[in-house]
Order: sequence, then structure tokens, then C-alpha cells
Amino acid sequence: MKSLVLHEPGRLVMEECPVPVPGPGELLIRTKAATICTSDLNDIKHNAFDIALPMIMGHEGAGVVEALGEGVKNFSVGDQITAHPVMPCGKCTSCQRGLSHLCDDMTHLGINKGGVFAEYFCIRADRSRKVPQGMSFAMASLMEPVCVCIEAIQRAQVKEGSNVLIIGDGPFGIIIAKLLQSYHPRKVILTGRHPFRMALATGAVTINEHNTQDIVHEIMKASDGEGIDSAILCVGTALAVDTAIASLRSRGTLSVFSAVQPKPAIDLFKVHVKELNICGSCNDMDCLDKALALLQEKDLRMDQIVTHQIPFAQWEKALTLAERGKDEAVKVSMTFSE
Repeated sequence: MKSLVLHEPGRLVMEECPVPVPGPGELLIRTKAATICTSDLNDIKHNAFDIALPMIMGHEGAGVVEALGEGVKNFSVGDQITAHPVMPCGKCTSCQRGLSHLCDDMTHLGINKGGVFAEYFCIRADRSRKVPQGMSFAMASLMEPVCVCIEAIQRAQVKEGSNVLIIGDGPFGIIIAKLLQSYHPRKVILTGRHPFRMALATGAVTINEHNTQDIVHEIMKASDGEGIDSAILCVGTALAVDTAIASLRSRGTLSVFSAVQPKPAIDLFKVHVKELNICGSCNDMDCLDKALALLQEKDLRMDQIVTHQIPFAQWEKALTLAERGKDEAVKVSMTFSE
């Protein structure tokens, strides 16, 4: 099968690899859509997770069941499915504490198991869901990114009638802005730098950082002087952390959804006097079914997220667009022919 294999940071190669064989409890999937995540681009460039190379990359995928591993029930050859790439062990301390999404020995597509940037991939049946009727494979591949966005919202303690700030207009920021409509906040405010993307943040007040010298002032103005109850960090800069902490009102919560590098200096005095909550958000607490339901909510216009579908053979074009096309693209999906 044709696969995109990372051999060293910055060197991704299309090459022929053996078709994987599904193990017990696994499905062999013929890939129909593999959508590019910002973390894929970072892994390819920097290998921050110390992936044992070579490795087939990619983790947002959907396709058709080609074969069943031993013991698989509730799926049949020919079923259309979408995959969640995180496969917890179910045995470690974190799993036993009910935190399987933070498993100490997890299997993850594209990190320690062959990923979805290939004509076939294997996934555990319990981490798979059937694609709802009428949903495209590209849309279905968004199940996992929507899952982790749900987690970020939940960790931010978003409540009905509250003011929510999203910092960053990358794909996750736009997805979160759309999902927040179902939580009925008072106001959603999104800061970013790309008008094309910000225009897709349905229902949000958008602030272009290029057009203001005082971003915190603009956030306070947009919240009618009330300040922010829940801030979700979708860009990894120290300035973004400062903006969130300055904008939060007493007992507000910051959900750190983006890795911040280099290590930032945090104004702990403001955290202290405003009694702020700062929490991390990584992976999700089994939100697969909720994510699929939200993807089908017509009012949320989640169909706007996948802006480009590009044939797998043109993978270099797809990756370049995903990395550099901030003024024309949100999510780029690679599609596979029969």
C-alpha cells in the first residue's frame, strides 16, 4: 500500500508498505479520507513526541472496513467507519482512575502505531464508530478533533450565559467557536489574525489582533466590561497566556488546549488575587458519540470546517496548504479513490 512515512524530522516520503493485519479486536480500514491536523505538521517537522521512526503518519481518518480481527462484533466488512486514534490500555493507574484518555501506556495512530496517511490502517473496534448516513468521509474524519474540542470546552467550565474567550483562529479555535453555540453562552469572543477563518466562527465576536494595539481592552469592550468566565487557549504563545489571564474575571477558568513553547512566565499574582483556575486539556473523555451528534447539527455549520479535499497522490500540496494556507483553508483532507 502507498503510505506517507516519516524517516527523520522534515523527511516525509511516500513509499510502499505492507498492508497491516488486524489483531484481535481490531478492524482493517481501507482509508477514504485522512485529514491533516496541526499536530501532524508539528510531528513531521520536529518529532516532539520522540516517535520511533520510521512511522506512517496521520491520525484523523475514516474509511471502509476491509477485514475483521478475531473477536470483533457489531461491525461487518463494508461498514463505513470513523476512527478515534487514542487507544487506552485499560490497565494502568490512569485508566483505573477513570482517566483512560490520559493512559500511561496508550497506543496512538501515527505515534506508536501506523497512522492514517496510508491506503489502509488498523484501529480497535471499540475506538471506531459507524459513519452516520449522508455524512462524507472527510466530515466523519473530524470526529476526533471535535472530541478533543469538547474536552477543552468542558475543562474551561463553560456555562450557559457565560462569557467565553477563544484565543487563536486555527482549526481548533474555529471548531470550538462553532461547538459553543450548543452550550448557549452569553458571548463568544475569538481573537485571531486571519479574516477568512474568523468569518467562519459562527456566532462569535471576532477581534483581529493586527488591528488593535490593546487586545485586552478590546476583549473587555466586547464583553461589555464584564470580563471573561472561560478562556480557551488555542495558540501556544506566552502573549496568549498573558492575554487570557488579564481578561479573566474573578474565579474564571483558563483551559490550556495548546502546548506553549518556550516555557512562559505566568502572572501568578493575578492568578492569586482573582482566584483563577488554570487547567490542561488533552485528548478527551470518550466523547465519540457526542462528537458525531454535534457534527450532524445543521445549525452549527460544521460542514464549513473541511475547506479542501485533495487526492492522496497530491499529498505535498495538501500538507503545504494545511501549513501555510491560513487565509484560504481551515482543515485539509486527503481523499482516496477506490
